[in-house]
Amino acid sequence: MVKLNGKTGHQADIALIEGSLLVTAIGEPVLRFWDLEQGENYILSPQEKFGFEKGENINCVCFCKAKGLLAAGTDKGRVAMWKKGPNFPGGRGLEGKDMWALQTPTELEGNIIQVKWGSRKNLLAVSSINSVSILSEQAMSSHFHQQVAAVQISPSLVNVSFLSTGGTHSLCTDMHISGVFTTKGAVAVWNGKQVAIFEPSESTLRNAGTFLCETPVLAMHEES
Repeated sequence: MVKLNGKTGHQADIALIEGSLLVTAIGEPVLRFWDLEQGENYILSPQEKFGFEKGENINCVCFCKAKGLLAAGTDKGRVAMWKKGPNFPGGRGLEGKDMWALQTPTELEGNIIQVKWGSRKNLLAVSSINSVSILSEQAMSSHFHQQVAAVQISPSLVNVSFLSTGGTHSLCTDMHISGVFTTKGAVAVWNGKQVAIFEPSESTLRNAGTFLCETPVLAMHEES
């Protein structure tokens, strides 16, 4: 029998990792870990520098062995993920909380009450009070050209920095972005079926046009 500390009045969600590591989410701003083999415990918490809010509570948790990803849903509509570090031959490797690397969160809406991995593609189902979303893993896009840097931070959001002027913009689109290309005069984003072009205008990025184009890759040169 194992006694775990936690918040009362909230149903616990528990995941078992590799048969000996218990993880619990109890509506607190932390995940609680108990290593049954080592008899040790520790906590992990989302960090504000990754885009989480102070005091953001974690309601649910689940682990995907194939991907080595621990997913947790919060009351602010975010899915936090930690990547598990590799195990080396002979038992060497990171231990305790050091084996978990926090990833950039996925931004959804509502109070997330359940997360579950499933299917052969290891998709993540996320249930909130009002809706259910199915998430698939996607490599975040980035590009640096002509002193302009663009980094994708969510499926539809890109941070753009103009290093020559010091200006920084958050570019929010209505598409799930699969690629981005930058020049000093324009930023292009696309999803494989549609391309949107944005141009710097004073202190913002304005939409200069959108057109259909089925392509996995795109590049800009001058006016083309």
